[in-house]
Amino acid sequence: MIVLDNVHKSFGSNHVLRGFSTRIEKGEIVCIIGPSGSGKSTCLRIMAGLMEKTNGEVLVSGTPSQGTNQNISVVFQSFALFPWETVFENIALALEPLNLSSEEIKKRVKKVIDMVGLEGFEEAYPRELSGGMKQRVGIARALVMDRSVLLLDEPFSALDILTADSLRNEIVEIFQSQQTATRAVLLVTHNIQEAVYMARRILVMGVNPGHIRGQVINDLPYPRNDATPAFSQMVDRVHSLVTETLMPDVPKVETGSGITETATRELSFQVLPNVSVSEVIGLLETIHADGGTADIFKLGHQIEKDFGHTLFLVKAAEILELVDTPKQKVILTELGRHFVEGDINVQKRMLHELFGELSLVSEVAQLLRQSPTLRLPVDLVIEKLTEWLPNENPNELLASLITWGVMLSYRSQKAIIPIC
Repeated sequence: MIVLDNVHKSFGSNHVLRGFSTRIEKGEIVCIIGPSGSGKSTCLRIMAGLMEKTNGEVLVSGTPSQGTNQNISVVFQSFALFPWETVFENIALALEPLNLSSEEIKKRVKKVIDMVGLEGFEEAYPRELSGGMKQRVGIARALVMDRSVLLLDEPFSALDILTADSLRNEIVEIFQSQQTATRAVLLVTHNIQEAVYMARRILVMGVNPGHIRGQVINDLPYPRNDATPAFSQMVDRVHSLVTETLMPDVPKVETGSGITETATRELSFQVLPNVSVSEVIGLLETIHADGGTADIFKLGHQIEKDFGHTLFLVKAAEILELVDTPKQKVILTELGRHFVEGDINVQKRMLHELFGELSLVSEVAQLLRQSPTLRLPVDLVIEKLTEWLPNENPNELLASLITWGVMLSYRSQKAIIPIC
């Protein structure tokens, strides 16, 4: 139904997507999952025709896509309801461009209202609805258009757990029952359990720039029960692939187990994620309190961060050699234990030394030392970062260096980077 072939997307020098290729077939629910900044929502917007690709090809029913895709409806994370319109009117607005009779509009709106559990709320205004009910209106508005493909951009992330579970189940049931014209669904999410519950095929995104790192075929039968061992095993498989996206142990190759992965290129420069030092210290203290070993899947709950952000924190600690990450474990190294048990002065000294040993930091520091004024224009640093790491976003790299700038300071007004 929809084919993306070698799609690239850039904003100036910032490469968001590289070589993205996939197809959405009739009768399947496909999920795109990955860490923040991997281009998940960009893919969805390109499919919908809401964003132009830079290169590549987008085909809809075998025909190159031109402008907004008329076969697609979209549900976004934000409810985007008109506060002065009732539930019925908000849904009916989607039908205005179709020039339907008032009788046909009433018939179609009533059908989707009953389908998504909004009966009795037709005359209610958005201010009178809970978050879950508002999102039901958004889903009804997408379904009433009778489009063949439904795109869902993290539609449940702002909802409480029970409401999100209920809506996930209802969408799967509506899709399988073929009560609407929808014949394929694409879901963008950061929630692994959600992906396993809904999708037949799960695409795991890599970062810098966004690309498909791997694919998991989810052959669990519908309706799915998240309390079964098979469901837990599938969640673990996807967890492992998402984890290895940020912290690969070895290059990945095609396997016969339903998972295919692209090999990762080993970089000579190790890039610290743009996370705060205090967050990493909090992570290390949590692991230390658990005896020095933690399960990476449980860490996010312990530190109250989502799984993707937790991976960035673990990656930062691993690059600094404060933790090791064998399989699904995060283990404090001897250096990490010494860091956590030290006072603030010990921690500052250790961070200064560890940061300075990173190859990227060493190169920037060398440039500074070669400058007669010990100062560098920001443009020059951006140019060098682009040269050293062409597949990374140089502005994000610079932001990361500044965040971790134990040995660097930054003065944006004068556009220079002086060394301390």
